[in-house]
Amino acid sequence: MRPKIGLALGSGGLRGMAHVGVLRVFEQEQIPIDYIAGCSIGSLIGALFCSGLDADAIWKLAKELKRWHWIDLNLPKMGIFSGDRVLETLGTLIKHKDFADLTIPLAIIATDLRKGQEVIFTQGPVASAVRASVSVPGIFVPFEYDGRSFIDGAVMNPTPVDIVRKMGADIIIGVDLTTPGNFKISSIFDVIIQTIDIMERQLLKYQANDCHLLILPKTGHISPSSFDAIDECVALGEQAAKKIMPGLKQLLATPQ
Repeated sequence: MRPKIGLALGSGGLRGMAHVGVLRVFEQEQIPIDYIAGCSIGSLIGALFCSGLDADAIWKLAKELKRWHWIDLNLPKMGIFSGDRVLETLGTLIKHKDFADLTIPLAIIATDLRKGQEVIFTQGPVASAVRASVSVPGIFVPFEYDGRSFIDGAVMNPTPVDIVRKMGADIIIGVDLTTPGNFKISSIFDVIIQTIDIMERQLLKYQANDCHLLILPKTGHISPSSFDAIDECVALGEQAAKKIMPGLKQLLATPQ
């Protein structure tokens, strides 16, 4: 019996298109993914992939969909964007599936704002779980769901490799998008995401040993709010994934 592979897709704003490049390489190498855990943008890409879309289809959607499909201005009280459009767009793209309908088991990480606790979604509407996970503080209004207020899962667990392990994976692979770099900070979105990135790098120090392989796309020079770097992010994800392929194939050939 071959070992089960789990992929943890981390947060990182629109740099998360690098996840599409990673998935593309796995498809090209015909390496199956048995479990995915996603946080923030990683939850969104994971939801699309686990609902049956392949990497190229996700890439095409990202280039065709416009900003207004995802963001909707809100009177600034608890966030710049209401997040309603994320919920509507994603629900349409994945045909309003529940977790039980997915082709690959998926876990989505969010944070309970009031309790300060990590929450792992594995049941119910997938779009609602993603909406909770992408709720970057100050950018999106916290998501009120099931009597709780949710914010970005990156606050607690930016690259959820431990969750993939708990799901049953034998080989755990993390995709971390927090590599430092110099990009022009030109919006409040950039300020907030960069602040969270700094925090995430500290958290990842304690998580790096929990995975067998760590994929590190070099996206640090790209603004996390850039809608114009989709192709570059995908290419960087592909480059980083190809680097770990020899190690992954060696692990797959090793009896567990």
